[in-house]
Parts: sequence; C-alpha cells; structure tokens
Amino acid sequence: MRSVKVTAIADYAATTAAGWHQIFAETVEMVPAPVEMQPNGFIQANWQDRPYGQLTSLKAQSVHDGTSIAVRLRWASEKPETGGREGFPDGAAIAFPITGEPVLWTMGTEDEPVQFIQWQAMKNKIRSVVAWGIGSSVPGSPVSESVTAGWSQGYWTIVMLRTLAGGPEAATLQPGTETQIGFAVWNGSNEERAGIKAVSVDWSPLTIEA
Repeated sequence: MRSVKVTAIADYAATTAAGWHQIFAETVEMVPAPVEMQPNGFIQANWQDRPYGQLTSLKAQSVHDGTSIAVRLRWASEKPETGGREGFPDGAAIAFPITGEPVLWTMGTEDEPVQFIQWQAMKNKIRSVVAWGIGSSVPGSPVSESVTAGWSQGYWTIVMLRTLAGGPEAATLQPGTETQIGFAVWNGSNEERAGIKAVSVDWSPLTIEA
C-alpha cells in the first residue's frame, strides 16, 4: 500500500472528495479474529459457535501532505448501526507499529506496542489507542485525529486523518520511509465489540512517499 504525496490533505478529508478517484485502492483480505485469542473464557465460550467477523475484504487508500496522513476505508455493510439505546455501533480501526515488529493479531507486546486509530459510528469520532498485548488497550498519545464517515447503498466509507508526527504512545510516520498498517472492522448489528471483529490477515506494507 502507498500513501501518495499530495499538496493539501484538506482536499481529501471528505469521503467523496474527487481526488480519491486518482488513488489506487488496495484490497485487504479480512478474517475473524481467532476466538481462542479473546481476552477471557466467557467471551471465548459465548462466541465459540457464533458467526462473527464475516467481512472478507475492504478497500484502503492513503495520501499525505508531509504533515498529516489520511486513510480512506470502504467496506460492505448491509445496514448502518450506530449503537443507539443498548446496541453496539459499527466500527473500524487502523493500526501502526510503534516500535519493533509486533505481531498484529496479538496487539503488540510490552516491548513492541501497537497504536490504533479507532472509529465508532455512534460517536462518529476517532481516538488514538495504544496496546501492549491483547486486552491491554488504553488511550494513547493524541495525534490530532479527525474523521468523516458516511453509509450509502450498502457500504461504509470513512476517511481517518492523523498527524505524521507521533509521540511516546503513538507511531511516528515519516515521508520517504516504509512502515506497516493493519485493519479491523466491527459489525454492530452482530453485537461485535472489543476482540470480536474482522481483522486483516497480517500487516500490509505502507510506503509513505517522499
């Protein structure tokens, strides 16, 4: 996957921005997060025989302007779920390694943490999260996150923005380098939350153009 250098990130902030038509959309294979890797026995038992994480793929694009990066995701969703009353919202996240080469599915380790930028349809906001392993997620260093999102004709499309500059608990991204990016999607209509989700099979290489 390539984050293309553009003049102004603001021109790509909208999900329907014309510039996205010129950016290659990577197809990312998605699979259910392994039930045996859920953080406790109750969740494992409750979801052992229930279908979840059934999204098979999504489309991902990216641009940056030297200061901020935008990632646009698009995936099939039969209907939008905002989690009203006692329901669960649709959601998505992108992940970056903070240091080292952490395993995406285990959400990093004590020595190799992972940063997530997570979106929920209920609030239509995103937040920076850091994890040192399964079940260890806490708020991470802010990186000026913002999002636009919309559902239409059976698809969610969202554009998540963050600064390239990171922090002690946020990945630092630099033009002219290669890092990795991972993905997750939650189907709120299926009561998916926390570790019950669809995840990318592995990290995808992310080249940030100079």
